[in-house]
Formats: sequence, structure tokens, C-alpha cells
Amino acid sequence: MQHPLATKKHVELKKVNQEPNLYGTFISVLMVGAFICMAWFGAYYLFLTR
Repeated sequence: MQHPLATKKHVELKKVNQEPNLYGTFISVLMVGAFICMAWFGAYYLFLTR
């Protein structure tokens, strides 16, 4: 029979090794990047037209 603490530690190590789902973070970074690019191109457009 295994020691109860050893089993609990094994379960905790399994949880630590799993990577979180970063799909939402990726989409958020793409949206922020698109906003920054649009702001730069908008400023460049204003510079060209004046």
C-alpha cells in the first residue's frame, strides 16, 4: 500500500505538467496587434494626405 501523501503529491505533479489553453490569449494579442497596426497606418495616411 502506498503512502497517502505520496499519492497526493503524484496527482499534484500531474496537474502542474499540464499546459493551460492559451487560445484566448493568442486572439487577444492578435487584436491588440491589429489595433496598433491600424493606428500606425492611420497616422501614416494622415501624414501623406497633409
